[in-house]
Amino acid sequence: MNRLEMDKVKEILRLNGLGFSYREIAASTGCGKPAVGETVRRAGMAGIKEADGLTAAELQARLFPERPAKCADDKEPDMPYLLAELSRKHVTRQLLWEEYKLQHPDGLMYSQFCNRIRAALKANEIDYHKIHKAGEEREVDWCGSAVPYFDKGRAQWLKAAVFVAVLPASAYPFARAYPDQKTASWIDAHISAFRFFSGVPRILVPDCTRTAVTESDLFDPVVSRGYAEMAAYYGATIIPARPGKPKDKGYVENTVGNVSRRIIASLRDERFTGIEEINARIAERLEALIDRPFQKMEGSRRSAFARIDKPALRPLPRAPYEPADFATCKVGINCHAAYEGFFYSVPFEYRGQECIVRATHKTIEALVSGERVCAHRRHFTGNRYVTAPEHLPEHHKAVSDWNDERLISWAGRYGGNTTAYVKALLESCEYSVQAYRACMGVLREAKGQEAGLVEAASGMALESGQLSSRYFRLALRQKAKDASGCGDARIVEHANIRGACAFDRCGQNA
Repeated sequence: MNRLEMDKVKEILRLNGLGFSYREIAASTGCGKPAVGETVRRAGMAGIKEADGLTAAELQARLFPERPAKCADDKEPDMPYLLAELSRKHVTRQLLWEEYKLQHPDGLMYSQFCNRIRAALKANEIDYHKIHKAGEEREVDWCGSAVPYFDKGRAQWLKAAVFVAVLPASAYPFARAYPDQKTASWIDAHISAFRFFSGVPRILVPDCTRTAVTESDLFDPVVSRGYAEMAAYYGATIIPARPGKPKDKGYVENTVGNVSRRIIASLRDERFTGIEEINARIAERLEALIDRPFQKMEGSRRSAFARIDKPALRPLPRAPYEPADFATCKVGINCHAAYEGFFYSVPFEYRGQECIVRATHKTIEALVSGERVCAHRRHFTGNRYVTAPEHLPEHHKAVSDWNDERLISWAGRYGGNTTAYVKALLESCEYSVQAYRACMGVLREAKGQEAGLVEAASGMALESGQLSSRYFRLALRQKAKDASGCGDARIVEHANIRGACAFDRCGQNA
């Protein structure tokens, strides 16, 4: 009872001593009649007639004495052991209580056993909405604070973002700096964290950052394709925290604070010239944080990791995941898919269909309806077309609408120059289908133009030896300009014309 209730108890006892009935006392104090009777009964058992000489605490202690503990000190549960065991997979309070009762048959019952555990959790300030199982989760986030550094190549000051990951069961942290928070950095940070922990947890818990979640939703968030593929490679699943619910990943929020205070703040007076320098210093400070003893528990993060999380983590795959970029495009009439200025062949039966290009540093893969249909070695320089002969139709001719004969036939409508130019385009590539895009560009530019103008532009392009739809467009514009007479420079003669003296000192003296 609180202070106000003790005042009511005193008033009940005073009125009872004056001879008032329970009904009258209840009406006067605002209490129920049963409460009045219970108070008088407890006072009689405690030997209290008048409460004027007792304080509220003394009165409460006599009326409502605490029950003495039912077990001796040697039968009290070992709290550090129990808290550590609860972090292990499939270990429950019921199981621990049953083991405790085997050692102490006359010890605490289950409800009191659980009360002891709740009190210990609250005392150690590790009261979560759930118990984190060993090796089950890894929470990840970016630090709100950045580390400044001077980039010599750009000759300017930049800020490095710091990625943080933590295994909640043992509070074992990881931190690494990156030049930005883009998808490539996000994926590489996870790969580095897997390597640092020397194992794989079952669940990754990010927030709703754009690099992790493309569509944020309370019930059904959409994880980005590259992030989901990386997690699948390591055999982990992604469960994003709910929007605006930081307690869903409370441990990494706490770790971000520790990294900001213990690591980033300690580097505030140092000057860096690159990300590698920053990461070298972060690694040193991170080791010190890992070895720092817990304040209210025995051991450190390193010892807790070795005891709890490390044995439960699954092994790493033989080779690390190779980050990939995804792009959606349409397979062109030339049986090629475009990615960053290069064109990679796709089996001709997929012409006109939408495909997803999966690009790593070494390979390019084309996926149609979720199935991989081809793969190429990625090119960064050299020939823009990468073609596998088996991807092309027989004799390099399309079996449906577009083929060499149709393009040449179309060019013949305008004249010999246009026909020769289209033939030159088709012959300029190792496989004629590689030039279909350029021929289509010429077709588009010539559409609606006079045949003579198209012929003149084709002749100009042939003389120059420039075989591309872009040059043909420039030639066509030039010929159209010449035909309209806009290119003739005519001198207008009139009396108000200044001569050379107007721009010399003699003009100033005139």
